[in-house]
Amino acid sequence: MPKPAKPDRSLCLNFCAYYRPGKNEELMCQGFVVVHGLLRGGRRISLEKPQRAAVSDRATAEGIRKRVCAVCSFHAADCDYIASNGAASPCGGVALLFHLLGAGELTLEEIG
Repeated sequence: MPKPAKPDRSLCLNFCAYYRPGKNEELMCQGFVVVHGLLRGGRRISLEKPQRAAVSDRATAEGIRKRVCAVCSFHAADCDYIASNGAASPCGGVALLFHLLGAGELTLEEIG
């Protein structure tokens, strides 16, 4: 039986301040899961880091916290972003979602 393909870690490399290549490669934040779900569903999303990240408003940030962060396995104990009430960097998936939402390339409704 063939081994399942490893998920593309470009998102982590380009957006996540916490990612360390080769360390715990099987771990995935919910932001990563959401972005890769959108990609599998046919949504075209660049995983390249933009020259300038778009900024999301407060309502969008709250929507991401409710739709993505609240169900993340890192939420309760390991998420600096949640523990600091948004003062720390979010995970790479959430950072990319913030950019996509701020740029108007995605809506909260598309995230689910």
